[in-house]
Amino acid sequence: MPIQNSLQKGSQDPYVSIAQSQLISLGYSLPRFGADGVLGDETLYAYGNFLVSQGLRAPADERPRSITPTGAAALEMAVQAAGQAGATANIIDERAKHPHSGRSVSTPYRTWPKITAVVLHQTASKIGEKPASWHGVPIHFGITRAGKIIQLYDLTEVCNHANGLNGRSVGIEIDGWYAGIEGRPETLWQPKNLPTPRQPMNLPTAQADAAKAAVQWIVNAVAANGGRMTHIHPHRQSSKDRQSDPGSLIWQTVGLWAQNTLGLSDAGAAFTVGDGRAIPEAWDARYTGNRY
Repeated sequence: MPIQNSLQKGSQDPYVSIAQSQLISLGYSLPRFGADGVLGDETLYAYGNFLVSQGLRAPADERPRSITPTGAAALEMAVQAAGQAGATANIIDERAKHPHSGRSVSTPYRTWPKITAVVLHQTASKIGEKPASWHGVPIHFGITRAGKIIQLYDLTEVCNHANGLNGRSVGIEIDGWYAGIEGRPETLWQPKNLPTPRQPMNLPTAQADAAKAAVQWIVNAVAANGGRMTHIHPHRQSSKDRQSDPGSLIWQTVGLWAQNTLGLSDAGAAFTVGDGRAIPEAWDARYTGNRY
């Protein structure tokens, strides 16, 4: 354990700078003072947010007044877990800049064992390559057309992206608009009042590879923190209004890849949540008779 006794506000124990560096490496910003070796309000605020993300305190609790041995051990484990997740994905970390307005109010965080699924989405728009352009999107990860992976929420945050799957899932938005069924442009969702109908986009190799890398990284990160990813779902399965989300091209390229390569499951031909729709035969030939 990094420390044997709690460190109070104002402490300049050598461990303080270690804890500060660990917080920064985990994405908790210390914009004013950085790793200055002094345990001040800025560090305690970041440390408190870290404890909330780990399920070790409630969001409504007041800011911690000290770093405890238990909290220091949790920090050490989180840093080790981040290293074990590996460098399979080059992630642009926007968590500190993101407003997090899409976080669940009733259950803002969950523990690692409760994270069991990935949900794939298409943006049905073109958000672009600038990370700041993604700050209005309630999703854990955005995948750009050029293959950038942008992280917006902690994996332990419950984000409102997939209806009844929110509590246990990590969401990935793949930028662009894609047909519900590849080769059938009439299944592409069209915004109202466009002067001419838009045509379905392709899925660039860089974007597909980045989406796969993000799924792999999520699986590794959850495992390193004591959990286990078991499922991957299209948003369609949890909302009747998302019939084409993410579309057959994304599902067959990324969703089926995750099942065949990583052993994840879509829960089968009849699986839905709430008013969701089952995976159609046009997306997965195993599900004979399932209508789009």
